[in-house]
Amino acid sequence: METFSVNLYHTKLKKLENQKYYTERIKTCTIELEKANRRVQLFGTLRLISFLAIGLSAFLLWGSNFMLLLICLFFALFLLLVHFSVDAKYLRDKKKQLIAINQKEIEVLEGNWLHFKEGNEYKDPAHAFAMDMDLFGKKSIYQLFNRTVSRKGSDLLAEQLMNGTETTKLSNEAIEELSKQADWCQEFMAEGMIFKEDSLEKEFYKINQNAAPLSLFDKMVCKLIPVVSIAMTVFYALNFLTDSLFLLYVVAVFSIIGRNLKRINTISTRVTAYSSQVKMYQRQLKLYKDASFQSELMLKNRQLLFSQQDSLLVSLRELAKIQQRMDLRMNILVGAALNFFLAWDFQVLKQWENWRVKNAEQLGNWEKQLAQIEVWISGAIYKVNFPELVFAKFSATDAIQIQNLGHPFVPAAKRITNDVVLAENERFLIITGPNMAGKSTYLRSLGLAFISANAGFPVLAKSCEIPKLKLYSSMRTSDDLTVESSYFHAELTRLRFIMDAIESGEKVFVILDEILKGTNSKDKEIGSAKFLQKLERLKTKGVIATHDLSLCALADGNEAFKNNYFDSTILGENLTFDYKIRDGVCQNMNASFLLKQMNLVD
Repeated sequence: METFSVNLYHTKLKKLENQKYYTERIKTCTIELEKANRRVQLFGTLRLISFLAIGLSAFLLWGSNFMLLLICLFFALFLLLVHFSVDAKYLRDKKKQLIAINQKEIEVLEGNWLHFKEGNEYKDPAHAFAMDMDLFGKKSIYQLFNRTVSRKGSDLLAEQLMNGTETTKLSNEAIEELSKQADWCQEFMAEGMIFKEDSLEKEFYKINQNAAPLSLFDKMVCKLIPVVSIAMTVFYALNFLTDSLFLLYVVAVFSIIGRNLKRINTISTRVTAYSSQVKMYQRQLKLYKDASFQSELMLKNRQLLFSQQDSLLVSLRELAKIQQRMDLRMNILVGAALNFFLAWDFQVLKQWENWRVKNAEQLGNWEKQLAQIEVWISGAIYKVNFPELVFAKFSATDAIQIQNLGHPFVPAAKRITNDVVLAENERFLIITGPNMAGKSTYLRSLGLAFISANAGFPVLAKSCEIPKLKLYSSMRTSDDLTVESSYFHAELTRLRFIMDAIESGEKVFVILDEILKGTNSKDKEIGSAKFLQKLERLKTKGVIATHDLSLCALADGNEAFKNNYFDSTILGENLTFDYKIRDGVCQNMNASFLLKQMNLVD
């Protein structure tokens, strides 16, 4: 208890430091937000004044030699102020997002993380453990971890939690490094959150779906129209061409442009829809490029993104320019002039196709590398908010040694931690105990340890050494009336699913909670015992929680099975739990007591 008290004290101290950090960040960003709001108002006022000055100059100096000069000067000033105004609004929006980020993290420290994305779209009843371990949904593991700001980041986080990562140790290093750079993590997140509504559901690689190869005719038009149009206009101005001949040429040009109009409109709409996402990536990449990192994966990731003379940044700048040119053509007058003199639609199509061909193969990789940073940031902020976390070590043997294992859903002040010990020769842990004593929480804590470790995330424990095993579980089986599946049949199907994985050669860790509930007691005892014996013969490691004390007899004379239990204490009318696991078999059950307490029996 003394060790627990010391750990709790240090945890509380660290969380107070975190709360102070988030509060100070809010104060600083609030001051900067007020400055940004004043700049937005100032540039908005100056922009209005410069616009009015254009009209006033024309009105007061009509016919004067200075009129055109002043109009040009005020128009240039107006454009400059528009640019400043856009930057000021961006800074204002970023400060708002930073304030929101820190406010949400304070709520997380207080036990509320319901404002983050739930990940319901990733729910899969057929998954090896997701439904049993509260991986997705309201008040889920995914919701607690998730700090992603893009669709790809969200998908990648779900993928790694469900299936793990091949670079667990290197991911540990990246997360550890980022956990010490919380300011940078927040800046990276804020850049994405400014455009979140516009970019969250878009996968960047899909921009490549708009192929627009130019025909030989299109390529000729690109070269000929600018030359001929300028020449025809000059000849017309010098009265070398008649009105009808010049008009005929104009009609011919726009007829050619019109043939291409539907295609360019479709492609332009699609490509410019990613404008916000391109801006987001550019700003995030600038942050990434300027940051100092030492971990191997962060350096490797940066090399992939910035090799070949900053290729990604350069490519995104080129794409941003193409998007701006596509936007220009949407103004009818400007678009008409540009198409007449420069065959603008054909030029833009050519530029887009060249960019697409050049970068097509890299788009998916670039997007994944940026999404991976979001996943590591999610792990880093989780580690900041839960200072008790450690990174798991994968043992060379099948031994499991976890000290002070807990679950993040339980507040630190109420959290009771337990050890998990299974020697290499011990295959299955059989846990007995009364209702509400802590068996299911223990199972889910252990399951989360495997999930986190395999995904490269930290584990809520003092120390954690586990074998590299894939998690499988059967805890929440339900019947399915749509396919006329009984509860018992659904449970058997689930166990068959687990057995198929084992018999196929997968190295797994199995978590079972009161299996074969859908049959009579005798069948349940016999069936459960035979199932566990088969798992033991197949050298499977795992844990089962059960009320069937007969299963504890499996440990008699067989060191592959180990008995642990949780207990309760009944004193008069009071039932208490200490939620601590013990060696041996439980002798106290509380069902009768609870029935009496609820006035369900006499």
